[in-house]
Amino acid sequence: MQDLVYLEDGKVKVSESAMQIQEFKDFKRYDRSEDNKFFDKTMVYIFYVYKVFGTDKENISYLANLPLSQRKVIATKSHTAPYTLMDFETNERVCKCIESYLLYSRTQSERLLDAFKEDLAKYISFVETIPLTINAQVKIKVLNPVTELEEWTTIEVPVSNIEERMKALKAGQDYKEMYSKWEQQVGRDQKIKQSQSRLLEDPKITKNIHTAGFPESPN
Repeated sequence: MQDLVYLEDGKVKVSESAMQIQEFKDFKRYDRSEDNKFFDKTMVYIFYVYKVFGTDKENISYLANLPLSQRKVIATKSHTAPYTLMDFETNERVCKCIESYLLYSRTQSERLLDAFKEDLAKYISFVETIPLTINAQVKIKVLNPVTELEEWTTIEVPVSNIEERMKALKAGQDYKEMYSKWEQQVGRDQKIKQSQSRLLEDPKITKNIHTAGFPESPN
């Protein structure tokens, strides 16, 4: 069973199954750019930003290990000129296509894992900002050279911040363990998908199935 968007000879293409989805069909029909250029670039955008799961590693985005926000920036800078991230983010038809793509191509576990990847990346960045030492204010007695009397004054001295950093690292480990569990679930989902695809490729099974489970759209 062919993916909704896929890579062939280095080019992003759209499957017939994808064009049975109403949002994809409407987008291409009402795209006013020359030769549907905006539609085609949107498919490129969807592939490199959202095609991050699958057993065929050669047919998923090379940005798959990055969090969503980074994938969006790199994909638009490298693959969608002259269209920018803002062009895709603010276009209603693009947003509907993306949501449909996620609905029909991803399991709930895959959607959660991708969202969690973003959270984990942000948390790692946060941990990296926690210093090993911090400045603390300490009151000490000093001799006033004028009055020759001892007076209290406040100074800043570096103190250990290892305890706070260790707490953050421990929480980070908990994040990683949870992430690994979701990865395992996604792996199980992939095996189920692969098994279902093999069944759907059997003409004896598919002869009475229309559009491979996708909603039919009027021509």
